[in-house]
Amino acid sequence: MEKYIGIDISKATLDLYDGDKSYKVGNNREGFTFIRKLAKDKKDLVLIFEPTGVYAHSLISYCKQQHIRAVIVGSKEARDYARSIKQRSKTDKIDAKVLYRYQTQVDPSTITIPTLDTRMIRITQRRNVYDKYQHTITQLRNLIEATHKEDKTLIRSLQKQIASLEQSADTLLKEIENLLVEDEGNQTALENLQTIPGIGKKSAVALLLEFMRHPHAKSNEMVALMGLDPVLRDSGVFKGKSRISKQGGKHLRQKLYMATIVAIKHNDRLKHFYERLVSHGKPKMVALLAAMRKLLRIAFALVKNNEPYRALV
Repeated sequence: MEKYIGIDISKATLDLYDGDKSYKVGNNREGFTFIRKLAKDKKDLVLIFEPTGVYAHSLISYCKQQHIRAVIVGSKEARDYARSIKQRSKTDKIDAKVLYRYQTQVDPSTITIPTLDTRMIRITQRRNVYDKYQHTITQLRNLIEATHKEDKTLIRSLQKQIASLEQSADTLLKEIENLLVEDEGNQTALENLQTIPGIGKKSAVALLLEFMRHPHAKSNEMVALMGLDPVLRDSGVFKGKSRISKQGGKHLRQKLYMATIVAIKHNDRLKHFYERLVSHGKPKMVALLAAMRKLLRIAFALVKNNEPYRALV
């Protein structure tokens, strides 16, 4: 009989819950050994945890070495489950209990010995730095906008910093692309994405990375993960109004926004879709957001079905 352990992972510690008792141990070999001893036979042990970046790598490696099974739950799935059981409080101890209770949602076929994909780790690390660079570039551009135009010395200094960061970001993006195309399937996916009018190489790389982060997501789930799902605002002067959730990565949404601007001019399918919404009285921004969602779904379908874009005939 399976012995489930819910684990909330932090940098230095692990919060555990085994159905009877809570524990806090170190995120280290000693802590992992403690977990191992919670079951009489390690073959019965099933760990449930979120893949919290580098903090989870040591635990995943230990599971692989010791042949311990695990269920790795995506952050969104964990949040949605917590809401479904009306668990609004959030502490490390409570999160471990929520993850323990998540066993009721587990498909037995997903209980496997986890592996650490070192290539994906390298890609993720570079992507995180790339996103930081993009965030800093945006901040510096905003500083230029807020700087008195006569202060040319300061403006030149900021522009030099932007140029340096852009060069570093381009180098990282190339490294990410090289790591991606080591897998022939990723090479094909990038090529297929770039057959969509409006999607260039940078947008293709960004989209593929996002799809790879959520390999089991469906089209609508991908829209939500990108923060493009509409949510209702129902308070005060905004009663009955809707907006996008903006839960996903801002920089990827910006790339998709720019790609959609191009697409509604040069992509017949998106152009007709956008113009039809506007002609039916939808505000242009609402129509544009709908076109962004449609473009994302098209890109997602091409990668899932391993096929290039086909224009309307």
